[in-house]
Amino acid sequence: MNTGNKILIAGLLGAGVLFLLPFFSGNGGWQGDGIPPYTIAEGVVRGEIHVDGGHGYTGENPYLQYFELPSGEVRYARLYVPVWNYDSGDSIRVTVNGNEIAIRQEPDYVSAWGIALYCLDANTSLRAGLNEVSVLSENPGGGPYGITLASVSENSSLPPVRFWINEGNYALTYTNKKDSVTSTFKGTSPGKNASLYAMLVAGTEGERDELYFDSVNIGSDVGSSAQGKYFDLYSVLVSPKGMESTLCFERGDEGYLHPCVAVLVSDSESDSEFLKLHEQKTAKGGQVPLPVIIVSLLACLAVVLRFRRK
Repeated sequence: MNTGNKILIAGLLGAGVLFLLPFFSGNGGWQGDGIPPYTIAEGVVRGEIHVDGGHGYTGENPYLQYFELPSGEVRYARLYVPVWNYDSGDSIRVTVNGNEIAIRQEPDYVSAWGIALYCLDANTSLRAGLNEVSVLSENPGGGPYGITLASVSENSSLPPVRFWINEGNYALTYTNKKDSVTSTFKGTSPGKNASLYAMLVAGTEGERDELYFDSVNIGSDVGSSAQGKYFDLYSVLVSPKGMESTLCFERGDEGYLHPCVAVLVSDSESDSEFLKLHEQKTAKGGQVPLPVIIVSLLACLAVVLRFRRK
């Protein structure tokens, strides 16, 4: 092997090391499996629970979304901004109805290759009727998948409803070999008709995934970019089977799927109103998935061997 080939092989190996370095540094690389959606807020209220959002990744900046809230006082509201290609140092600026409510340097949950979820309380910024939410993103090469709102409006003329708002960000991917994840709702009423809302990102049309509620299949290819590019807000009627209900997301054929928000709303058996907020959880960064390391090293080795034969 001549000197030129030796230099070329050394250069290729060096490039391979540089390629793998971000995976281990955590900056722009693997940021963990994430955290399964868990209950952050629950309660009983006379009024309505409003869940809406959209409209997929577009690259627009600022990213605008409009929400039409029902009449009544907004007792609790949580804005969710899933972001693609997050890296350390990125930030978002959020305004509601023209008033800035937050500049966020760090997302609440990050998983996989920079899929981030920002969660913002907006109780005092929203009102009945039309609301405008704007997200200005400082995220080169990335940006919001969408904006989702889960709000609780109190209206004494309406019957009581029971609700659970679950949030998280879990990476179901072929790289980390995670194929399913569950989210639970405690204190459900067996046989009660209920409405379920699930927000997912990174799903692709035609790559079949499955969604189960209390072991009953309630949706196939839910992550199909139905509301916009790589964004889905799926809703369906369900019926709890016991005092604790389980929502299960199965990746199926999807390469990547990130369950982020799940909201359950049902008629209440009690007139006693309450609002319970749970402590927010954190997830530790995970190790680089072994399959990713192996595939990357094999690719580098194949290139080296190819040039050695020349």
